[in-house]
Amino acid sequence: MRPRPLVSIIMAAYNAEPYIEEAIASALAQEHDPIELIVVNDGSTDGTDARIARFDDPRLKVIHQHNQGIGMARNAGLAIARGDYLCFLDADDVMPPGSVGDRLAVFERDPSLSFVDGAVLYYDRDLRTVSRVHTPSFTGEPIQLLARFDPACFFGNTWMIRREAAQGHRFEGAISHVEDLLFYLNIAAGRRYGHTTRPVLHYRITGSSSMSRLEGLERSYHFVHRWVEEHPELFDRRTRIVNLYLIRRMMSGAYWHAGRPIRAVLAWFMGGWPPMLPGSVRMPRA
Repeated sequence: MRPRPLVSIIMAAYNAEPYIEEAIASALAQEHDPIELIVVNDGSTDGTDARIARFDDPRLKVIHQHNQGIGMARNAGLAIARGDYLCFLDADDVMPPGSVGDRLAVFERDPSLSFVDGAVLYYDRDLRTVSRVHTPSFTGEPIQLLARFDPACFFGNTWMIRREAAQGHRFEGAISHVEDLLFYLNIAAGRRYGHTTRPVLHYRITGSSSMSRLEGLERSYHFVHRWVEEHPELFDRRTRIVNLYLIRRMMSGAYWHAGRPIRAVLAWFMGGWPPMLPGSVRMPRA
């Protein structure tokens, strides 16, 4: 019999004391075996370290580093991951027991796929009430849809990735948000995406979303736009224009709903303000 594939689950954790035990337990309870869970404690100052230390499982690997941000924490996990497949889990979310196995089953049915996604259930803080469900609906090469923020293939860090697709690639440490989107864009060209309709993530709504840090979100989105503009061989002119239009619309609306009308106007008419530092956008390599 062919050996079952090893799956690496990478979890970046920063001040996740209230939730991280539940997140770790859900990863270790996956019905698929074998797995390895790599937890990167990114300079937490609360009791995150003590919560992690309660687990005694040979499948769990822990890295401690100074706070460098979620992208660099994930990179530390990628550097030691041994899996045939890779996926990510935030330290305040939960994997249902079939999360890994259900995505692997899609890979097995279609060997042409490099990425497999799945449904996401949005829960309240206590994981008791589901407010909505997101289910991907696309199969094919996802790069154009990613540039258009299309929910048919993009939610967040829910993709399972065939190892060779991510080989040599790393997350961008210069941005504070949407680092998963930029990572996907960098590895998606010429590769195919599929999905399962079964849930792969229970997403906890804690109230500490990226929308509470709008300036960092805006800068990160425009960093992504510059990457898109610098790759005209991947995106036609219309897609590049739509990418900028959607960023301006999203950020203008976010500032408006936050009660910041002046910034809303600036986000619409002066997209990218404050300006990014000069120089080309380059994704880090391993």
